Amino acid sequence: MNKRFMQYAMALAGLLIGGAAFAADTFSPVVTGAVSYSGDEWQVATTSAGRPVTFLGGGRFKVGGGVLWQSSQYPVQASALVNYHYDPRAGGSGSAKFSRIPLEAMVYYTGLETVRFGVGLSYVLAPKVTASVDGAEQSIRFKNALGRSFEIGYALTPRLWTNLRLSSEKYKAKVAGAAQDADVSSLSVNLSYLF
Repeated sequence: MNKRFMQYAMALAGLLIGGAAFAADTFSPVVTGAVSYSGDEWQVATTSAGRPVTFLGGGRFKVGGGVLWQSSQYPVQASALVNYHYDPRAGGSGSAKFSRIPLEAMVYYTGLETVRFGVGLSYVLAPKVTASVDGAEQSIRFKNALGRSFEIGYALTPRLWTNLRLSSEKYKAKVAGAAQDADVSSLSVNLSYLF
């Protein structure tokens, strides 16, 4: 059911953005960068000394780019983005990196002059944890995941927005028992620049 819902959401975003080519609406390339924080600690390995190798599953850095459509008749925007999100951690005798590629579709209400409110979905491709524990490398792959986001944005200039976003994603290992499942929520601050 989640897979079908995601397909419909992406198709709707595609129709909204594709319609911009046939109307007087604004169609702009956009780049984004974000720093995120998550309180959901995730253990991925244990060192020979018995210390856990953990990280905050929704944390650290995200960069991306895509397109933004602005309706000329209604206070509505829609965006489609491809991102790279990663969380490197190191400490003791172990380190780990969690990387993934979120595809995002967002819809915004822009009825206020400098503030917008958005909701959206993400489909997270290739989520993977790479860990180095006591000199040994291991890689744990997870199933592609569905995520949800809520966002409020403020226009610093007509082309530069700062946004506060709350996101939620669920991850399951491709091989049962390879790692614990995770329900990850994160809070991020991002900048979006329109060309």
